Amino acid sequence: MRGYLLDINPSGRDEVTLWVKRLDGRMVSHRIKWMPKIYVHGSLENLVKLGRLLSQRYLIDFVERSVKPGSPPETVLEIKVSFGDKRRLANLILGLGNHQLFKVYNVDLPSMQEFLYQYDLHPTALIDLSNDGFKVLDSIEDLDYDLSWIRTASLEAEVRTSSIAPKFSDKLQEIVIGIGDERIVLDGSEEHILESLTKTLDGLNVDVIITDGGDSFLLPYLHYRAHVNHVSLRLGRADDPRNFKPSSSTYLSYGRVYCRFRGFKLRGRIHIDSSNSMLYHETGLDGLIEVSRVARIPVQDAARYTIGSCMSSLQYYQAYRLRILIPWKPSKTIYMDCWSLNRADRGGLILDAKTGVYWNVAELDFKSLYPTLMLKHNISGETVNCECCENDGGRIPELGYHVCRRWRGIVPRAIELPLRKRMRYKDLIKQVRDDRLRTLYKSRSDALKWILVTAFGYLGYRNAKFGSREAHLAVCALARDALLKAIKVAEESGFKIIHGIVDSLWVQREDAADQDYLRLAKEIEEKTGLPIGYEGRYRWIAFLPSRAHPGRPANNRYFGAFVDGRVKYRGIEARRRDTPPIVRRMQLEILDKLAEAKDPEQLKEKALEAIEIYRGYARRLILGDVSIEDLAITQVLSMDPNDYVVEVRQAVAAKYLERARVRVVPGQAITYVIAGASGLSKAIPIQLVKEGSYRLEPYLRILERAAYTIITPILQGFKPIFSTVRIFHI
Repeated sequence: MRGYLLDINPSGRDEVTLWVKRLDGRMVSHRIKWMPKIYVHGSLENLVKLGRLLSQRYLIDFVERSVKPGSPPETVLEIKVSFGDKRRLANLILGLGNHQLFKVYNVDLPSMQEFLYQYDLHPTALIDLSNDGFKVLDSIEDLDYDLSWIRTASLEAEVRTSSIAPKFSDKLQEIVIGIGDERIVLDGSEEHILESLTKTLDGLNVDVIITDGGDSFLLPYLHYRAHVNHVSLRLGRADDPRNFKPSSSTYLSYGRVYCRFRGFKLRGRIHIDSSNSMLYHETGLDGLIEVSRVARIPVQDAARYTIGSCMSSLQYYQAYRLRILIPWKPSKTIYMDCWSLNRADRGGLILDAKTGVYWNVAELDFKSLYPTLMLKHNISGETVNCECCENDGGRIPELGYHVCRRWRGIVPRAIELPLRKRMRYKDLIKQVRDDRLRTLYKSRSDALKWILVTAFGYLGYRNAKFGSREAHLAVCALARDALLKAIKVAEESGFKIIHGIVDSLWVQREDAADQDYLRLAKEIEEKTGLPIGYEGRYRWIAFLPSRAHPGRPANNRYFGAFVDGRVKYRGIEARRRDTPPIVRRMQLEILDKLAEAKDPEQLKEKALEAIEIYRGYARRLILGDVSIEDLAITQVLSMDPNDYVVEVRQAVAAKYLERARVRVVPGQAITYVIAGASGLSKAIPIQLVKEGSYRLEPYLRILERAAYTIITPILQGFKPIFSTVRIFHI
């Protein structure tokens, strides 16, 4: 029997259930006897004693495994454990050895990922089931795999509530199921709605349920209402989790605080909470499934993982297949003197651009520079400054580090597939004419890009299993060297360097056409051995100054128009998450107007016309011709609202929500409108704001600043005109 693997889940202490959708559309479950494993390393004598002690309760075996990448196999103790028992047993073993005699491995390897690794299986795989097991018939290398068999539905609920946020005690009014272009409304009594819900999902043969807030409220709420009404509710194809209590956790990533809710996962049916899934939010279902396949993570888990956890799974898979143990708590400490640290820890190369408007500029970007360098130079935690190649290893420029020639690192092995697939997807995007296929390939390419970006960051992360600070510094040094070589090639070919940042160059030659820039890109690619992308030729581009230090340029703050009419912008208000929609629309409309210019004189004329666009939006604000949604500002809480020393707006809005008995946590996005009585400006949550209630002056200032950002670099000699605009609206 052939079918597609939708999901897997534990179904007992020693059993896994595979949910397979047959080619005829019927869903079947197939059970396999299997248990997760942990490994213990220590002296053979102590392992034998431990094995005798544990054999009374656990299935044990002595096997050969490598405890470090590249090291010869050693005898270790393998212990099969029940689902959810890994950490308890690992801590018990460490305690028995006084935390000195034993080291434990594969403890935090998620059990369902371990199952997929062992059988070389991946979600949505086409498999052939038989009494003897199953055979995988497709490959994660495939680009055009079939997902047409997946039936996706959205699930929404209307709740009778008198407060700004629904509660479990509020009654259910109706449920709306959206599938394709069809909307199915379930109404009537609560009992009837909940009973109909299970029947409808089964009747529609739904495989994936998409919700907004399903983890934090909707699904637990539906089960609570079912309990109150004595209805047996089932949202999956098998019994749902019982006594599920929504809980959240916050974490810090690249300087930002994020909030994540515990997942309400179904059996035999996939639940994705769009508000609790970064991957789904950024790349949709197609991108999420691509990562799930490549990283071998069940779809429901991948939807709720951080992108770093998805990337780590690629490394865990490589280690597992190479019979290398995965350390529970890595503890590789590197000591550096101040001089060495100052020389090595310099990040990427940046060449500041002189602020102003430039014409006929081309942008060249190294394709996936850091991952490509990691793959090309074999950069991994265990390969940089290895013990075996000190005299004959590959060398890192500037730093004097060496790289192993005898062992291919875990990290390069892990990123090779996503890097290769992303390049192939990008080629397909350029080749295909079908908009649907182009969108599909872009979603998958973008999803893989997230993994590749994170792979570099994790090299220097202190808890990375197969990373090291030295490996992180080595990649930065290689990137600086590559950009310097590119600059040299460009300047020797008669081009002027306008700006450079890490993996991108903006170059200019007055008489250069696209073919000249393409030849330059090819020459740089030949000299560096790294793939170069030609972003395009700007008709004009404006590099902006820093807001904090107006006399200095900002590294990644610019906007411009390509010769084909496309507009690109970075670091301005239209890119910010906390910009009100009306301000974003105004700035984009101004950019479109400026993009019409064909020469410097026209650009100034278009900038003067853009002032009229600004005046029109200012007039709408003054006359009240805007909706509350147009004025909404969304910001993320970085800490508890009561811990803020300064009363920033998002904290003020959060306190209003708490007084209305709405729970808020760090990492949560707060949407508010600046309102309040005359003379006061308060941040009122959008749920509490009445239509037309907003403070005019703050929004006029935000609007003016956004217009000023992109008009004044062009009208440097026309500042008095802009000042009259300010007089106009105040």
